[in-house]
Amino acid sequence: MGKRLKSCRKRQKKVEKARTEEVNMIILSKNGYTVHQTNSRRCACYIIETDKNCVLIDTSMGFEKEIVTKSLKDVLPKKINAVFLTHSHSDHVANAKYFSELFNCKVYISNKGLTKLQQGHCAMPHGTNSISRMIRGAESIIPFYQFTQFSACPQAEQLNNEVVKFYLGESAELIETPGHSDDSVSILLDDCIAFVGDAMVNNFGMLYPPFADDEKALIDSWKLLLNTQCDLFCPAHGKPVSREKFVKVYRNIKKKLLL
Repeated sequence: MGKRLKSCRKRQKKVEKARTEEVNMIILSKNGYTVHQTNSRRCACYIIETDKNCVLIDTSMGFEKEIVTKSLKDVLPKKINAVFLTHSHSDHVANAKYFSELFNCKVYISNKGLTKLQQGHCAMPHGTNSISRMIRGAESIIPFYQFTQFSACPQAEQLNNEVVKFYLGESAELIETPGHSDDSVSILLDDCIAFVGDAMVNNFGMLYPPFADDEKALIDSWKLLLNTQCDLFCPAHGKPVSREKFVKVYRNIKKKLLL
C-alpha cells in the first residue's frame, strides 16, 4: 500500500511538472506581431510581441504567478513593456502589481476599473445559471477562494485608445464591452483578432459566460464584437473562438433570451 501511494505521488508530481513546462501556444503571427497564450489554467493570459514592444494581457490569479512568469520568460527575448487588464476581477488582475515590479512596467485598466484595482477590491459578478449563482452566494464563506480581494496596484493608470495604439501600433483599438462587468473592455489587433476577457468563455462547448452583471449589455457587446472584422476571439477562459462559431452561438442565445 505504501509503495503504491508513493508511486501515485510520483506520477502526480511528473504531471504537475509537465504542466508547468508546456510550450506556450502561438495563436497568430502576422503583420509584424506574434500572439502567445500562456500555460495558466485559471485565466488565459496573452502576450503580444511587436517589433517595438511586448504587452501582457491579464495576469491570472495569485497562485498561478509562477506559471505565468515562466511562460513570459520562455517567450520573451526582452521585457514586458506594459500590462493591459480587460477588467478588475481578481482572476485577471491578482498579479498585476507583481509583474509591474518585476518588469518595471506600467499597468493599465479601464477608467471604470481603475479605483477597484488601486484599492485591491472588486465585486463578485452575478451568476447566469444555477451553479454560478450558487458559487456567488458561497464566495464569502469559502476561505481559500477570496475572489473579491487581491494585491492592490495603486500605480495603475487608465487604459484608453491612445495607450493601446502607443504600445501596439495604429492598427490596435480599444472598445468597451460591458456585461460581464461594467468595466470590461476588449482589445482589437489589426481588425483581425480580439482579446475579449470574460465577454465570452470557451469551456465545455459553451461560449456564454457563467457570470455577468448585465446580460443585455453582454449581448450588446457580442453584437459590437461581431460588427468588427475580427475572425478570431480570444477569451480568458478556454481556447480562441472562430467567428463562425461565435455567430452561431450568438444567434442561438438571442433566441433563447428573446432579444
